[in-house]
Amino acid sequence: MSLTYGNGSRQRKRVSGVLNHGGRGLNILTDAGDLWVIDRDDVDPNLLGRRVTAEGTQSGYDRLQVEWIGEI
Repeated sequence: MSLTYGNGSRQRKRVSGVLNHGGRGLNILTDAGDLWVIDRDDVDPNLLGRRVTAEGTQSGYDRLQVEWIGEI
């Protein structure tokens, strides 16, 4: 799931899916097959491989500057 809200140049997003570590760093793969690269250094390593929801601002085509991330 991916939800966009806001009306500024930087859109707020809420993204849900499985948290993984890939070639570009941490990412979330949604059920729809969308891949979001996470811009945040302090993610709990116990969340890897689990279903999570992340909230933040879209900072590129597929990048999300995460303000909050947690297990669903």
